[in-house]
Amino acid sequence: MRAQRQAIARTVAERLFAAEDALDLAVARIAELNAALPLARLDGRISAIVGQDAILSSASALMLVVETRSKIVAAHANLKYASDEIGLPPTSYGDLIKPNSAELPQLHVV
Repeated sequence: MRAQRQAIARTVAERLFAAEDALDLAVARIAELNAALPLARLDGRISAIVGQDAILSSASALMLVVETRSKIVAAHANLKYASDEIGLPPTSYGDLIKPNSAELPQLHVV
């Protein structure tokens, strides 16, 4: 039973890490877009009025993805708690550098 739980935990961890990676990539790509929009306006010598709604929408999209990332980070913390509750030992599933839990900021776990 323990081996089965560890296999399930590994599958869940792989999906969690994939979601975290996807969100980080989305944050980076939207940030690149946000940087490109005003530079394109300047390069094209276009009025600041043109494209303002696009800049606002893109900036809002970035904030939504960052908020979503925060929810996934909270889910990660909740999954760690759940694994402790069912007696799974801490396991490293990747090459990630993890901070000491005492150094972590307090997350708004929902």
